Amino acid sequence: MRSFKFIVTCLIIFLSTQANSQINGKVIEVSKTKDTTVVVGATISWSNTSISAITNELGDFKLINSTSSKVLIIQAIGFVTRKISVSDTNKFLLLILKSGLVLDEIELIYYSTGTEISYLNPIKTEILNERSLMKAACCNLSESFETNPSIDVNFADAITGTKQIQMLGLSGQYAQITKENMPYLRGLASNYGLTFIPGSWIQSIQLSKGVGSVINGYESFTGQINTELQNPLKSDKLNFNTYINENARNEYNLNLSRQLNKNLSIGLLSHTSFNPLAQDKNNDGFADIPIGKQYNFMNKYGYSSPNGFEAQFGGGYLKDTRSGGQFLEFIPNKSDSIKLYKLGVDNEKWEVYSKTGYVFKNKPGTSMGLQTSYLNHLQNNFYGNTNYQGNQKTFYLNYIFQGIINTTDNVFKIGTSYLNDNVSEIFENSTYERKEKVIGTFLEFTHNYKEKFNFIAGIRADYHNYYGLFYTPRIHLRYAFKPTSVLRLSAGKALRTSSIFSDNSYLMASSRKWTIEPSDSKLPYGLKPESGWNYGLNYTQKFKINYREAYVTLDIYRTDFTNQVVTDLDYDPQQVIIFNLKGSSYSNTLQFEFNLEPRKRFFIKTAYRFVDTKVDFKSGLLQKSMVSKHRAFINLSYETKNNHWLFDFTNQFNGEKRLPSTESNPLEYKVANYSPSFFNVLGQITFNTKIYSNNFNIYLGVENLLNYKQSDPIISSDLPFNKYFDASMVWGPIYGRMLYLGLRYKIK
Repeated sequence: MRSFKFIVTCLIIFLSTQANSQINGKVIEVSKTKDTTVVVGATISWSNTSISAITNELGDFKLINSTSSKVLIIQAIGFVTRKISVSDTNKFLLLILKSGLVLDEIELIYYSTGTEISYLNPIKTEILNERSLMKAACCNLSESFETNPSIDVNFADAITGTKQIQMLGLSGQYAQITKENMPYLRGLASNYGLTFIPGSWIQSIQLSKGVGSVINGYESFTGQINTELQNPLKSDKLNFNTYINENARNEYNLNLSRQLNKNLSIGLLSHTSFNPLAQDKNNDGFADIPIGKQYNFMNKYGYSSPNGFEAQFGGGYLKDTRSGGQFLEFIPNKSDSIKLYKLGVDNEKWEVYSKTGYVFKNKPGTSMGLQTSYLNHLQNNFYGNTNYQGNQKTFYLNYIFQGIINTTDNVFKIGTSYLNDNVSEIFENSTYERKEKVIGTFLEFTHNYKEKFNFIAGIRADYHNYYGLFYTPRIHLRYAFKPTSVLRLSAGKALRTSSIFSDNSYLMASSRKWTIEPSDSKLPYGLKPESGWNYGLNYTQKFKINYREAYVTLDIYRTDFTNQVVTDLDYDPQQVIIFNLKGSSYSNTLQFEFNLEPRKRFFIKTAYRFVDTKVDFKSGLLQKSMVSKHRAFINLSYETKNNHWLFDFTNQFNGEKRLPSTESNPLEYKVANYSPSFFNVLGQITFNTKIYSNNFNIYLGVENLLNYKQSDPIISSDLPFNKYFDASMVWGPIYGRMLYLGLRYKIK
């Protein structure tokens, strides 16, 4: 820690010493009528160096002298670029630019695979845009990753219909999932929260692996997933989407936006969905997908003023209910006296938020912002005879100030944050409460050397009312051998409080008895926080095949836990044992991607991933269950000329997974030690046209085209109240082939 602070201090001192001499000047335009106008936002730089400055609202600039160059380059949008030789740097420079040629308006058409990767950012970030979200039904956030090779999407259990994600070989709670760069998927939301963001609400998703920026908090172990919702300042006036599938699930989404005046816009995001049909296609007496309904609304406001002040604020409300389990019509020997195993899930959540920012017009690269949010989440669930109730109230505040040191090649961000989590839970007639209060401060420094090398170094210091003071250092490095050949390295620490009931809610769909082995009774659940380090390497090479762009990328990441809350399902098949790590726990991931465009508008994306995740359980160091060691992926997409027809095809290979041990069970209640490998095939055809200059498209798709199903996903489904019942041993599809149909209509 001391060496890290020393390096940052030395960097700042070194860069500050470069300001001993500088030149002053002004950039103006002289019109044909001899009128003089200052040029705001012009860039002045020394040739073949990274030293530059930007003119302020008066056209003035201050630029550090260069010892290696005497040629200035002056650039501004709409003006002819000019080069001049400077012999005396002590004189005030009056620089005159000439207006550039005015061109007729042209339209650029750019075909994209739907995923964009920045070659300049030290943090490798994939941006999933609207094209990516249109490749599948994407009814909610959990289904938005079906066509992305970096994220695994699986059913959590056999009766709730809930899907969970995995990233870098670890479950989704180790990735920091944010909504518009504010905390989202944490606490009670970690089990069902992925289904609370409808796909049509999403503008884009930013996905980065490894530790993220310290600005967003200390909880990122395996990566950051940020979801940007439709912005009323930029979104369509109307966006309507409806969907129905083979299970009669039907959804209706309506997004509206309107500009009230030149500064203020309003947006409404609305969603309703219904699952009215209970089906039992595998004849185990349980509904494959629960019935239920969801109402979800969000009101957003956007304000932008010419003086540099911007704001977004709004609020939302959600009600989600589900019913599942056994239905009388599924029981062969129907009788009103039969006690049925029932499932009930009830979520109610409301939230308000604001994001405000101010850009200092007379100070290039200087701005500040404030993020605030408050949510209240109520959850009331039952799984047979097991009951769970939870209430979470969270307040979040984050203040960020950004500035530069001499030039825009040296950017720093400093700020403070506050988090107040008030969580109350009742499980099996026992009450658990935690009131977390965390105040923190952070510093992040970014340095750019031309386009060759840059880095981001950051550190957080947080004081937690349970855990005391702790530090979170992180660093990201990028080196470009060529503009198309980039190497990135990253390392950093993360910490989180484990929400043991929400993180493991799928295990409530079983008869297992929960045993918590506390380490310190004063801590939440009596358990120490989870902490660990993540190290990563990424290499991306861009090239051309048949005059079209292609690229390969290699990711190597390791997560090392210094402490972890371990959930042991192997020691006893009738227990869930939760305790703090007493040995080692790690995850190694290697992923290789190859993407190309062999023909115009025909894109191929391929990937292979190897995962080695091991944890010290009570039985020893074992491979983590329900994680495929090998996974392969191919996505084919084609767009016809003028974008009228879009075809998408995805094939996922899922290697075998280790299953929790059932060796001590009677023979009829045992399962194999490993699941078989299988393929999951998805496809979609979209017809896109224009009606009165507005976009209209119809899409027809299929999930699990090969109709592959896990046989007998529920152990002891005929006797759900005996001690061997377990619906959590799900490693593959449950429902089988699923057809769906939908339409979208937009008014720009």
